[in-house]
Amino acid sequence: MEELKIYIGYDSRESIAYHVAKHSILKNTKMKIDIVPIKQDDVRDQKIYWREEDKLASTEFTFTRYLIPHLNDYKGWALFIDCDFVALDDVKKLFDQRNDKYALMCAQHDYTPKPGVKMDGKQQTVYPRKNWSSMMLINCGHPENKKLDLNLINNPKTTGAYLHRFSWLDDSLIGKLSHEWNWLVGWYKEPEDGKPKFLHYTEGGPWFEKYADCEYCHEWYKVEREFVGARNDSQKQKMRNDRLAIKLPEYLSLPKSTIKEIENYIQYSVDPSGRYYGITQEHMMSVIQNKFKKGTTKTKKVAAIFNDDLNYDNRDYVYDEYLESLIIGTGGTLSNWEDEKTSNCPVIIRGVGKSSQLAIKHCWNTGRTFYAIDTGYFGNSKSKSKGWHRITKNNLQNLGPIIERPGDRLKMIGYNYRKFKDGRKILICPPSEKVMNLFGQPDPQTWTDNVIKELKQYTNRPIEVRLKPVRTERISTKSIESALHQDVHCLITYNSIAALEALMQGVPSIALGQNCATLVCNTKLSEIENLNRPDKETMYGLMCHLSYCQFTRTEMMNGYAWDIVNDSTT
Repeated sequence: MEELKIYIGYDSRESIAYHVAKHSILKNTKMKIDIVPIKQDDVRDQKIYWREEDKLASTEFTFTRYLIPHLNDYKGWALFIDCDFVALDDVKKLFDQRNDKYALMCAQHDYTPKPGVKMDGKQQTVYPRKNWSSMMLINCGHPENKKLDLNLINNPKTTGAYLHRFSWLDDSLIGKLSHEWNWLVGWYKEPEDGKPKFLHYTEGGPWFEKYADCEYCHEWYKVEREFVGARNDSQKQKMRNDRLAIKLPEYLSLPKSTIKEIENYIQYSVDPSGRYYGITQEHMMSVIQNKFKKGTTKTKKVAAIFNDDLNYDNRDYVYDEYLESLIIGTGGTLSNWEDEKTSNCPVIIRGVGKSSQLAIKHCWNTGRTFYAIDTGYFGNSKSKSKGWHRITKNNLQNLGPIIERPGDRLKMIGYNYRKFKDGRKILICPPSEKVMNLFGQPDPQTWTDNVIKELKQYTNRPIEVRLKPVRTERISTKSIESALHQDVHCLITYNSIAALEALMQGVPSIALGQNCATLVCNTKLSEIENLNRPDKETMYGLMCHLSYCQFTRTEMMNGYAWDIVNDSTT
């Protein structure tokens, strides 16, 4: 199939116009099209355009359009259009009108615009053959077009009038095309002048505020929406591909055993005879067979339980990225609960979705070892991505005892003790329905009603209920931190880490369910007027301990998290 060559004038002040023009051409044809923007900066960098800027030029491509025969090696046909065009028909039909007897073909308007300004304040100029050069079908191989060499175009004595009037050509070499292919918006009218095939917003298009409601604006807006949608889809796909691709810097944080296997493979690939490195084909086959033979890995085998509570197609992952990271660090395998429920190997679970709940309840009932991954205890409050995730053996949160830990990780994550302050109201943070279902508790509304009813036996303080907002709100306008600064006497929850967040902000808390904060906070509603306020030393010890209970993906991947969790008392 023939490839059609099209050059579009590009002006940095209206780049969106170029992209819309290009998109409109491509959407209306099945032909192979090569579209090239004529950018003044580019042709200057190529040393083919060096004339000084013309202050009378209304666009950056006023003169550069005449470089097209040179850019096309003085061969074949090429189409030029200004950037303020929108195609409504197949450009092939325009190319089909090529006639080799002509050096150039165009719509030969009899157009005299009104005096004044156009587009973004540029002065409107009037000259013979106005707008003929805004759409040109150029026979680049015609002998007469060889006159358009670099010296002529860059000569300061070569005026715009000379070029726009095609003064280097005899009139007999200028072919005529229908004005429908260069429909001057505001000048030609339907139906008396026919029907547009290429719209030309010569006096200003909808991308300029002044012309937002110009004639045929809706045709331009429609193509713009399609272009923006296609660009967003393309960017999303690129992001998906990038995120699915192996990221070498990230994968350099692999366990030493895995890195050694990779090194062996590289050595074998460059020395298949084993003459220099001693890695033979038999050795490589042995490594592969042993790696995937049950019970032969150095680390006890574990299996990940697929998190069916998340839509991975929308998250650009084929499997849960945190489960996969920890599996890499353990030498285990990706799996799902259906395949693993009858085995005895430990499982790694994330969240409390349907499959996760089935696995957790099974492990609790049978004593089977499991590891739970969820959002970190602290350090994520101002981050759009959750950089820290907690990993707990045989439970959802670390319940102690508090292990004496150094302060290095706490310093890295960031924490400052806050003195406890007095407040007036009680803030209730109901848990999610999934959590309540897992622990056999009533639904969140019933739980909240029961809490309020019991509280009224012990206090007449005002009560405020805070439902969990979406994450984008939690890290911006509706953060738990800001809520805790609103005259709060105490925060009450079931097992949410909001209990710990309250203590970190100097607000006492009551956790009625298993929680990392129950080591230092209250656990009964009857204690609402006799609350624990742990001192600086106690809080520092707790926070140092918890800093060694949460990890980054890299730490999961390189085995560090696995070692710490299994060495800890949980």
